[in-house]
Amino acid sequence: MKRILIIVTAISILLSVQSIFNKSHAQSIELIGDSYVYGNPAMPVASHIIVKNITSDTLQVMCQKIIIDTTTGTQNYFCWGTSCWPSSTYISPVPAGVRAIPPGYADSTNFTGYYDAFGKQVRAIVKYCFYPQGNSADSTCLTVHYNDNLSTTTEVSRKAGLNDFYPNPAENKTTIKYIADKNSQFHIIDILGNKLKTYKLDLSGFIDVNTSELGSGIYFGNLVVNDKVVAVKKLIIN
Repeated sequence: MKRILIIVTAISILLSVQSIFNKSHAQSIELIGDSYVYGNPAMPVASHIIVKNITSDTLQVMCQKIIIDTTTGTQNYFCWGTSCWPSSTYISPVPAGVRAIPPGYADSTNFTGYYDAFGKQVRAIVKYCFYPQGNSADSTCLTVHYNDNLSTTTEVSRKAGLNDFYPNPAENKTTIKYIADKNSQFHIIDILGNKLKTYKLDLSGFIDVNTSELGSGIYFGNLVVNDKVVAVKKLIIN
């Protein structure tokens, strides 16, 4: 009987420790954004990331920039919170660099990452991590490749991409041009991250979106290849 009690107690302790461990390592944030972005090297190239709070509590979210690869004489900077931060800033400052995100809400407008190559035909690879203030161990990260013509990936074609919506803002209808790959879809999502429309894609073409079926507000078009979001475009509906 004592042996059984000892075994039961040991199992209970083990489950409690496991529960605590899982909670301490549970991710609180989801990210949606482009992994590859391209633009004119003479202009700053921008990347946009949607930051979603998947917990039941309001989170005070910070951003950290980690430069994986870049070139001397170029700049990597980002906007988060209430300001844009210079290339010398790697962690968004407190309190201006902290953004309150309510439970279940996706912040779709406050983060932009920039890469300025000042006319050079060079790349940068930057990882952006978001985490609740005071808990950097609970980070969710997205790596962005800027003008990275040298990188290759076996999972997602670098040729896949989206043009901008036109017209944008839209009232009744808008159109977007895409280049896709096998196993590709296009999703319209709202600012909470809810999927509203899904389109199956050919290798390239145009998508006509009937915006009269959606309410006024901000939406996003996500190009998904092999279950990975490879491009995001913002849509405003009046």
